[in-house]
Amino acid sequence: MPKPLIRRAREVLKRQEPWLQHWDDLARVMLPRMRGFSENIQAGDSRVDEIYDGTPMRDARGLAHAIGMTRPDGPKWFFIRAEDEGIEQSGHDARAWLEDSENRLLNAMYEPRAQFRQAMAEVDLMLSVFGTGPFFVGENWNNDGFLYHAIPLKEAAIDWSSAGLPIGVYRFRRMTARQAENHFNLLGGELGEKAKRAISDKRYEEQFTYIHAVLPRGDRSAGPYKVFSREMPFAGMWVEEESEHIVLEEGFHEMPYMIPRMDTVPGEGYGRSPGMIALPDANTLQAMGETILVAGQRAADPPIMAPNDGSFSEANTFPGGITYYDVNAAQAVRGNPLFTMPTGANLPITRDMQRDVREQVGMAFFRDRFNLPVGGPEMTATEIIERREEFLREAGPLFSRLEAEYIAPLVERSFAIMLRAGGFAEIPPSLQGRNVNFEYESPLKLIREKMDAQIATLFKMEVAETAQINPDAIDLFDIDAYLRFQARANRVPTTLVRRAEDVDALRQARAKAQQEASQLAAAQQMAEAADKGASAIGKLGAVG
Repeated sequence: MPKPLIRRAREVLKRQEPWLQHWDDLARVMLPRMRGFSENIQAGDSRVDEIYDGTPMRDARGLAHAIGMTRPDGPKWFFIRAEDEGIEQSGHDARAWLEDSENRLLNAMYEPRAQFRQAMAEVDLMLSVFGTGPFFVGENWNNDGFLYHAIPLKEAAIDWSSAGLPIGVYRFRRMTARQAENHFNLLGGELGEKAKRAISDKRYEEQFTYIHAVLPRGDRSAGPYKVFSREMPFAGMWVEEESEHIVLEEGFHEMPYMIPRMDTVPGEGYGRSPGMIALPDANTLQAMGETILVAGQRAADPPIMAPNDGSFSEANTFPGGITYYDVNAAQAVRGNPLFTMPTGANLPITRDMQRDVREQVGMAFFRDRFNLPVGGPEMTATEIIERREEFLREAGPLFSRLEAEYIAPLVERSFAIMLRAGGFAEIPPSLQGRNVNFEYESPLKLIREKMDAQIATLFKMEVAETAQINPDAIDLFDIDAYLRFQARANRVPTTLVRRAEDVDALRQARAKAQQEASQLAAAQQMAEAADKGASAIGKLGAVG
């Protein structure tokens, strides 16, 4: 029965072949530990023997860290909002539940057993270098928490639709017999005959290929298997290829594999990365690094020319090398009997050339764009705003795509898993049967809001200056809206900012108190006036 599924998985895997050499070229100079797409690499092999300049690796990691800014440690980077904004604004129970759910979800994701930080850091690096970073979002073995797992790109064969969207994922995992037994016993699966025989013969280290296929139900390529008749929208199946045996059948409410991509080209499924732009310069850096290293050694330990009664020997140009030449021939040209070989090295020029190429690599990885200005005497506020606008134009498409294909599916599936597991507090009546939306923080959003806040501050200053000439100008400025906007842009905790209705109530109470105090003062003045009048009349009567 599994033969059609295995055949389909192999057909999808074969589509990777045009990419394999390219990915290996990228890995060689930017991510050596992931080499092995088109070449055999043994575990534990040294994979940096061809590296003479670590700049491409550092810049790739720098971009990966920038991608990680979409999930900053410490501050909350996603928010759950009621689809109907009026419910959240008018009901304290709704706002309290949404905020509590945000905190619970964030704590569960960062729980150490979930391996969220490790997995996402690996995905960020794959995106930076290869342009595609597949990962898995599921539940741990005990079904009491999340499990996040980055998938090596060479293990993931993606079935793309005609529109370039993933419609199925086939993961190829090599496991020893012992590993497979431990893995599938926990999940309630049953190994194939060949793996069972290897275990019974104590050939525990013999390896087998297991294919994890996850497809939407109704996919014709899946075949008429029992697993695809379940109710969950996505069907999963583990197959032991050597035995052509179904080890485990399962289902998913959402696609558990996420396939974020940095950039795409029409007609291609797998993503393209800044690393691909930087690859020619990265290769040039390695060649330059080797040449400069040798030139520096020659300058520090130059080759020596020494006399010999024989004929000229082959020139040994390596650092410290000795080349022999005929003494009579040297006398004929009036040469010194012993001298260093001229090498023609000009290290300052080569270092300048190397620095230029390093800058090109850094620009490919947005290094110059992520170093945004923070202000200072050398830049005006307008110049800072212009620099930030330039960054938004260049990096905007990058982070927008990551939010759509990376951050949003990650958070929404995590939320759905936790909701089904009963991990949230009881939903208040005002939210029952209602939909929620998710909002995400990002470097772009933070930069844009800070830029808008700075523009708002400049406008406030202009209004204040104009009001000195015409006081009516102050009526144009809404100070409440300005302060609320500044609070949002600068991430002031919401607990420190009163709601609009609370502010109105406070102002009404203050106005009422002021009115009552004014009335009381007026009454007291009238009473005092009456007392004074009565006293004056009494004095006049006494005089009369």
